[in-house]
Amino acid sequence: MPGTLECLLRLALAALCGGIIGLEREIRLKEAGVRTHLIVGFASCMMMIVSKYGFFDMLEFAAAHNYDTMKLDPSRIAAGLVTAISFLGAGTIFTRNRGITGLTTAAGLWATVGIGMTTGAGMYWLSIFGTCFIVVIQAILHRDHVLVGHVTAAVFVQLSDELDGPERLRQALEGLGLTPSGCKFERRDAGVSATIHFDRLPCPAGELGRLLAPLMAEPYIKSLRW
Repeated sequence: MPGTLECLLRLALAALCGGIIGLEREIRLKEAGVRTHLIVGFASCMMMIVSKYGFFDMLEFAAAHNYDTMKLDPSRIAAGLVTAISFLGAGTIFTRNRGITGLTTAAGLWATVGIGMTTGAGMYWLSIFGTCFIVVIQAILHRDHVLVGHVTAAVFVQLSDELDGPERLRQALEGLGLTPSGCKFERRDAGVSATIHFDRLPCPAGELGRLLAPLMAEPYIKSLRW
């Protein structure tokens, strides 16, 4: 059984790997970011350590008292992790206008559990390789990459202090045929600041200004840039 220091190092490595995967998701304004992935990696590593080493005292007790019928399956907790993460991953998947978003984020959370379990089992190089592989795949095969060729954009909107401003903005974007892949709203003294990310645009990037022009006529929008 590993010592306390090694267990802490495993937890730290799992949290770091999860945070790296989550950073890429947070940069793209996805539903699960650094904190979520970090916690998932840390918790899955901790449960894997318990699953693998947490019942040695029971086995020693059984051996000392000749309890031959006592049997433990160390893989049961680890197997339960794969099922448990399904509920968290389902919360990141959304259906909008006959389109589905969040599948990659859900898959990333599922993979983060695997990396945490691998780290908890002491397979450090495998977990590091898995982290690098996932981040590279998410970056290279993302829709805005040159290999994929889809047109993406980030739009920054300054809204007035009206309570229904964010909802009215969403409705206006839908009316223009735009489906955001991620939205982030921050309330400030001057109003509400919105950052909207689009994974796919219905027009070339150079025509985005013409497409968004009707929004400038909305009274609740103070400024608009991209």
